[in-house]
Amino acid sequence: MQEVIADGAISSITKILQNSAGEFKVTWFRGQPNYEHKLIPSIFRQGVKYGVIFDERKMLEEFQRRYPDQSSNHKTVYEWLTLMQHYGLPTRLLDWSSNLLVALYFCCISGEDSDGAVYVFDPTYMERDYRFNELLEMQLQEKTKSDFFSRIIYRMSDLIDDDTLLNGIRIGHIKNNPFINSRFTGLSTGSSEKFESLAIRINLPNTVDHEGNPLTCIHQDIKRAFSNIVPFKAPHLNPRIRQQHGFFTFHGGMFIDGEEFIKVEDMEQNHYAGNSLLKIRIPAENKLCLLKELEYVGVREATLFPEMEFQAKEIKKLFSLPHDL
Repeated sequence: MQEVIADGAISSITKILQNSAGEFKVTWFRGQPNYEHKLIPSIFRQGVKYGVIFDERKMLEEFQRRYPDQSSNHKTVYEWLTLMQHYGLPTRLLDWSSNLLVALYFCCISGEDSDGAVYVFDPTYMERDYRFNELLEMQLQEKTKSDFFSRIIYRMSDLIDDDTLLNGIRIGHIKNNPFINSRFTGLSTGSSEKFESLAIRINLPNTVDHEGNPLTCIHQDIKRAFSNIVPFKAPHLNPRIRQQHGFFTFHGGMFIDGEEFIKVEDMEQNHYAGNSLLKIRIPAENKLCLLKELEYVGVREATLFPEMEFQAKEIKKLFSLPHDL
């Protein structure tokens, strides 16, 4: 990931884009008010470090229960998450915009004492290599380690068979050995097993090893796929997504009882972003001037938040004057 510093005006940022992101096929932007903060979705800001534990599955279920009328438009888990994100619930999504000025607004609107960051991202590479699948979705749906391992052992036959190795142990052997099985599915106290590996068997017909001996199969570990990051273009199911030219990245990873069970990857790492991610530092002393520039081009709170409460807030501001006593 390349990092550069802007010199205080929108024109300097567009010049940086020309020099450093000119080869991007598609360009998404994200503004963060604190330069030191990483690209980590809010659901993963939990545990001892943050002093909070989130129950992701129950939040999703309760939100769906309270808003059944939304089910006609929001068909998938991913679409429900965009609605939860819209209303400020912690999710495993990060917001992006195809509009630089929108990202710049969110970078500058708060944290006046901190340098901000505008991330510039080309999602083409990830769109090609990463897709939504059950490995990602199940992390929202299973609450405990026992539930997670039970799903792998008993309910994923389309991907996992008895020759798959879970933490190096053949699935068929886990099913048939109650002592080993209880390590994963638990008894009265639940499982305390760590998730170390999941290696699927790949048959190799007509293959030999380096000594010429038949090589019938190999096992490929797919654990890292649980931590994948997937960019997606959500339907414009609410006016804010449309107004802010919104897109999202969905991040794999899983916390159970406030502890990381499946690794949450840094999006900044090269094996995800490669040369497709640029980070622009916005100095704290330039934020107010940039906000003024953004007003000149029509980017302000009321244009980015079309909901009635934000429109009412701007109307009040427009038609209010201080009264001298």
